[in-house]
Amino acid sequence: MPLFFFDFTSGGTIEADDIGTEFPSLEEAYLDACRSALEMSFEKLRTRSDPNLDSVEILDAQRHSLMQVPFSDVLRPKPPRPPAVRNYGYGQTYNQLIDSCNQQLTRGNRLKAEIGEELRKMRTTSGAIRANLERLNRRAG
Repeated sequence: MPLFFFDFTSGGTIEADDIGTEFPSLEEAYLDACRSALEMSFEKLRTRSDPNLDSVEILDAQRHSLMQVPFSDVLRPKPPRPPAVRNYGYGQTYNQLIDSCNQQLTRGNRLKAEIGEELRKMRTTSGAIRANLERLNRRAG
């Protein structure tokens, strides 16, 4: 299992984790950092200290920074937006995006059929040209 280190920062002071902890994934390490941030925040609030400026940095086994977990993000998470309201670029909502995809799929199928018809016409014309060339070669030969 991968080894992760959790350095705690508070008031400009960094407490480095020298031991590390193994987790199956970065996601599990992140969830543990969030739980720890909540517990440490409760302790700070009991002593009337503000935990909003504190953070935990998650590092890999080589001590490369993977992510920063600010306590303020854990204490005040952003509420999720419902998919129908979510903007997916160019001013499109989720439902508009689905409709646009369906229209493009229909257009693609229509174009595929048109190309198929043009290929059939080309094969017929190519076959007629080939037959005419063979007749001309027989007459000339």
